[in-house]
Amino acid sequence: MAWDIFFQRETDQDFSIDLPGESKAVPLPLQFSQAEARALKLLEPSTQSFAIEVIGWARQKGIPAKLSTQSVVYTPEMSAEFYKGGRSGIAPGRLDWHNVGRAFHLVIMNDRKQYDLPAYARVGAYARSKGGEWLGDKTIITPKGKIQDTAHFEYHPGVTIADYRKSPLAKVEYAQAQARAKKYA
Repeated sequence: MAWDIFFQRETDQDFSIDLPGESKAVPLPLQFSQAEARALKLLEPSTQSFAIEVIGWARQKGIPAKLSTQSVVYTPEMSAEFYKGGRSGIAPGRLDWHNVGRAFHLVIMNDRKQYDLPAYARVGAYARSKGGEWLGDKTIITPKGKIQDTAHFEYHPGVTIADYRKSPLAKVEYAQAQARAKKYA
C-alpha cells in the first residue's frame, strides 16, 4: 500500500497495461493554452517534443490531457520542500528530473471532473512505449512514507538518474533549465 500524492489516497492498484498496435503518429499542431505553451518552453527540448507527442496521442484518443503549468522546472529549494513535505523521494542537494526540465505532470479529468485513473494508465503505457517513464504505478519512498505520483512523466531514454548526475551533461542541462525558468516563468 502506498499514498498517492496526486489523488491523496492509499492505493495498491496496478495501472500497467499493454497497448499493442497503438503507435500512430500524432497530428500537429495541437492547441495549447497560453500557460501550457509557456510551461512547454521550460522543458528540455527532447522532453518538450515527448510531452507534445504524449499529450497529442492522449487527445487523439479522446483523453483530455493537459500539461500542469506548475510542475515543470523546480529550483533546488522547491525540490527540498517537496522532499521535506513527503512529496518526493529525492533528498535535498540531489539533482532530480524536474530540476533539468526532463519531467512534467499531466492533469487528466473525466467528464465528472474527477481524476481519471484508467486514462492515466493508458497514457502512462503509451509514454513508456515511446521511451518515457510514468510514476503512476511505482512506489516512491519518502521521509513521510510511500507515495505514488500518478501525474508524473519523465523523458530520459535509457539513462538512470544516478548515471545522469555523474555526467557533464547534467550540469549543462541544469544551467539551461534554470535559465529557461527565469526567462519564461
